[in-house]
Amino acid sequence: MNGAGDEYLRTKVMTASPHRLHLMVIDEMLKHSRNALKAIDAQNFETSHSETVRAREFCGEVLSGIRDDQDPSLAANVKDYFLHVQKYLFLADMQQDRKSAERAIELLEGYRESWVELNNQLAAAI
Repeated sequence: MNGAGDEYLRTKVMTASPHRLHLMVIDEMLKHSRNALKAIDAQNFETSHSETVRAREFCGEVLSGIRDDQDPSLAANVKDYFLHVQKYLFLADMQQDRKSAERAIELLEGYRESWVELNNQLAAAI
């Protein structure tokens, strides 16, 4: 990416709300998961591996940011959800398994949709 693009991204990240930052991480996880699925279909194992690794790194970021001091039960459920995503990404990578990649994407899309809806409801309540 060029200098102007790097600066734009840096500004976008630095000025984003915590809700928006979380959504950006989910979007990156989805992007890399979809790229991995395409690579699995093309039998491009190197690309599939690198894309699932990137998706799992973003998943790790989400997992490491989950705090359980407010609602331990909710935090445990969200951790479990993302551990399932992580598991499916791992299986997609190790077994070049299309169904596992699809399942990870399905889980992420459902989560993203719920996250956007929650943010819309919170914004409407303010």
